[in-house]
Amino acid sequence: MSNPSGKAKPPTLASMFTLFAKYRPSLNSFQGDGKRILLSQSDCWMQQADLIGAKHFTLTQTGLTFFEFRKSTLDYEEYLQFLTMLCTERQVNLEEVKHKLTNCGPPGINS
Repeated sequence: MSNPSGKAKPPTLASMFTLFAKYRPSLNSFQGDGKRILLSQSDCWMQQADLIGAKHFTLTQTGLTFFEFRKSTLDYEEYLQFLTMLCTERQVNLEEVKHKLTNCGPPGINS
């Protein structure tokens, strides 16, 4: 059923990336423009999606993989590479990870 009335569309991985890339996990943190994501924002997103822990990833693993890019922020295409690298290293299903990241709710909401 189409929705011409402008109600909220279901989230996509790209739309969630933008939300978390704008999110400020703490008051002294950088306010992003939604185009590039910081490691702290990514970790916040992964924690909210219940991806940090024994079954998926540790914060050490996310940090080491993020820093392989030798950048302080990643754009969406780089972030997809980051997720692929993490999942390959940990033998975790990439589609499951993308699903959890897409459906965990906006930043700061604990489901």
